[in-house]
Amino acid sequence: MQREDALPDYSSFGLKDKIAVVTGASQGIGRAIALGLAQAGAHLVLAKYPGPRMDEIKELQREIEALGRQALIVITDVNKVEDCRALIDQTVAKFGRVDILVNNASWTGTGDALDVTEEEYDKTFDATVKSVFFASQAAGRVMLAQGGGRIIHIGSNFGEIAFKKRAVYAMAKAAVHHMAKALSLEWAHQGVLVNTVAPCITETESRKNILERPGYKEWATQEMIPRGRWNQPADLVGAVLFLSSDFSDMIVGHTLMVDGGWTIH
Repeated sequence: MQREDALPDYSSFGLKDKIAVVTGASQGIGRAIALGLAQAGAHLVLAKYPGPRMDEIKELQREIEALGRQALIVITDVNKVEDCRALIDQTVAKFGRVDILVNNASWTGTGDALDVTEEEYDKTFDATVKSVFFASQAAGRVMLAQGGGRIIHIGSNFGEIAFKKRAVYAMAKAAVHHMAKALSLEWAHQGVLVNTVAPCITETESRKNILERPGYKEWATQEMIPRGRWNQPADLVGAVLFLSSDFSDMIVGHTLMVDGGWTIH
């Protein structure tokens, strides 16, 4: 029996010495995925938005290195195309290849559709759609040249179903889901597979204000999520590792729901 404090054994995913890039890696889902990839044997490139949370990304770097893996921090504003390209360029300069890209970074506002400003709309689409496309484009060029790779987008259950006060975010995530299909149609025959992992609201620091609304958590877990609990960041790790591995070699342009059953209603 595995001790509760023991590290997960992800070695069977076959990711030893793979080179993985994770955007938005400093906290929440991105952090859990980056650490899980390292536990599975991969070396990491951690894309970090300029500004706060440098202590957090450096702590993650230390944790990964303590596992015997390499971890490179690259300051990246995913809203800028040149930064997305530089992220991949620096990865290749350091490691010589890119095997896995996890497009996790995103942004969303909350409010009625009638109140959405042009600035909020552009910010959501730049961080959630534009960044994912151009990071995938840059990684795709490298992966096609090297003969294969895996690109995993972090989508959302709201990319599949509608939800109040999330109109722009839901539109953006739906675009991300469809992007995986479109890119796979062009690249899959050359071994570059693009898929999406779509969680429901996940219990992270950035979602704390939503989860603490009176009655919201009870409503969601009792009425909307058949599994009966919220996602935790660690719940996304297995899905990402699977789609990063050779076990998913015939899964192409797919959206894997990790939402406790929210979207089966």
